[in-house]
Amino acid sequence: MNTQNELEEESKLLNKNYICCCISNFLLYFSFYLIVSTLALYLTERFDASGTRLGLVLSVYVVSALLIRPFSAYLIDSFPRKTLFMASLILFCGVFLSYQVAASLIVFALCRIVHGLAFGMVTIAGNTIVIDVIPSKRRGEGLGYYGWSNNLAMAIGPGVGMYLHDNIGADYRFQSIFWVAFGVSLLACITAYFIVTKYRPPVERPAISMDRFFLRNGIPAGINLVLLSITYGITMNYISLYTKELELTVSTGMFYSFMAIGIAGSRVFSGKLVDKGYLVQVIQVGSAIATLAFASLGLLPMFDVSVGFKESVFLLSALTIGIGYGIIFPAYNTLFVALGTNSQRGSATSTYLTSWEIGVGIGIFSAGAITKQFLLSEVYIFGSIINVMAIVMFSLYTAGHFMKNKIGYMV
Repeated sequence: MNTQNELEEESKLLNKNYICCCISNFLLYFSFYLIVSTLALYLTERFDASGTRLGLVLSVYVVSALLIRPFSAYLIDSFPRKTLFMASLILFCGVFLSYQVAASLIVFALCRIVHGLAFGMVTIAGNTIVIDVIPSKRRGEGLGYYGWSNNLAMAIGPGVGMYLHDNIGADYRFQSIFWVAFGVSLLACITAYFIVTKYRPPVERPAISMDRFFLRNGIPAGINLVLLSITYGITMNYISLYTKELELTVSTGMFYSFMAIGIAGSRVFSGKLVDKGYLVQVIQVGSAIATLAFASLGLLPMFDVSVGFKESVFLLSALTIGIGYGIIFPAYNTLFVALGTNSQRGSATSTYLTSWEIGVGIGIFSAGAITKQFLLSEVYIFGSIINVMAIVMFSLYTAGHFMKNKIGYMV
């Protein structure tokens, strides 16, 4: 039986378990982003990879992470979450060592596949565990702060990786980057070890059930999230090309930094609004803000203004995109969780992350072909229209579906 002190600790948002979850999540994503900015350089220098081969090796990570997510949901909802979380985190950590001994591009690609599988499992497990330790009445706020740890890692991880690359001798630079990534992810393992989770008895399920892998109640919201993530995926991977198309002198890194600031800042208050019962309104407002920012990017070439003004709008759009998506991230996460039972939190998390990654993947792969026929400014206008479609669908159908099917969410 819990003591009074233990009950008080569990009712706090910033309890020991939650803090350990956030720190472990930051370290996990920091090690991930640490190598993102230098991996293409490593493959080019070590294996002379280029073109299709380079793109294939880089993309298998995302594909394997996406494929494992539905099965991760079933495992996390059926077996001890902490055990699966630690096992996948240790595997994620260990793969950094394998990169250094991979003797061929094929072996390296296999390592990337294993790394993607581990990442797909550990991110769902971590997200599910943090939901378990957050007091239910502060779930939106708690998920907002938890997601902030991702954004902090995204803001500084790639820069640290490039700093190591540029300031360490050619013979040791990549080995040093992999060792640092291993060390950081090892700290994530150590921090995660101190998270205490409650025992949850196994849940009996039908022999064949879609909810083992995907939350059926979350399909409408999943479609919405796919639509909202397409243009986001285009932005994250093609904004450097758009900078050249606009003939701007501002660095692409500044765009990512402003975007990360917007995401991190808006998460702080958006989660609190969700907890106060404004989930539907938060998603509508956040989606509208992001849509206006994409439209402003697409319209930039149409105005005869100075380069300095264009650069100001360019960076302001990045900040605004970050604010918009920083608002809707914790709201959508909370929405999916509220549509399932406690025993379906893994499925809910998987549906949330899978929907997002499908849209991002569509954006990445489709933009390459589209930009051969159209300017990126036109792609952004089209992306804004897709976002508008998502807002209309959410307002006319998804919001009502959520209100009818929500479980345990207090409005």
